[in-house]
Amino acid sequence: MSSIITFFVAPDHATAAGVAKGGPGRDLQVAEYGNFAVWAAIEEWESILLDRDLEEIIATGGADVLTGGEDEPIVLFLPPALTQALASAGDDVLGSTATRWVALRADDGDVIDEELARAMLNDLATLATAAEDSKGGLYVWIS
Repeated sequence: MSSIITFFVAPDHATAAGVAKGGPGRDLQVAEYGNFAVWAAIEEWESILLDRDLEEIIATGGADVLTGGEDEPIVLFLPPALTQALASAGDDVLGSTATRWVALRADDGDVIDEELARAMLNDLATLATAAEDSKGGLYVWIS
């Protein structure tokens, strides 16, 4: 089954949880992608950008589930430290993060185009900056 992965900025958890059924509306900043291993990606980005051990991140939880599960759309809250790291990352850091992430996914047998990975991380950095500027959060809706 294919999923739609939509990252978005919301002012708070209640607003973010409210998009669970129908997805983020036009009033929220979004970046939408096709199916990929988003749970693993969030953990891997956090590991790379914060220079933390991936196993430690996996053990301590990663993104928080706000709503969903069991055949229902899911809304996740990305860790604030990851949002801050994305917001403050320059092009060189985002580029090297994309390269390392593509390599990690390849180790697990997933093929991700490096150009797409760079574009995705640039989009996420833009959203993270908006989240930081508005004192909101960065979320992802998985349908």
